[in-house]
Amino acid sequence: MKKGIHPEYHEINVTMTDGNTVKMYSSVKKDLILSQDNLNHSAWTGQRTNTADKGQRATEFKSKYAGFNF
Repeated sequence: MKKGIHPEYHEINVTMTDGNTVKMYSSVKKDLILSQDNLNHSAWTGQRTNTADKGQRATEFKSKYAGFNF
C-alpha cells in the first residue's frame, strides 16, 4: 500500500438503540449513536409494512380516483 494516502483509524464507541456500546474503528474521531440497527429495523425484525397492506393501498387508490375513468 502507498504511504500517506490512507486515513488514520481511531477506536470509537458505537451506541446501539438498546443502549449497548460496541467499540469499532473509524476514520471519524467521533462516537456514534445509532437510530436504526438490527434490533429495530424492519429488514431484520420481519415486520415489513409495505407488503402487508397492498390490498388496502389499492382500495384507497380506487376510492380516491373513483371519478376518473382509467
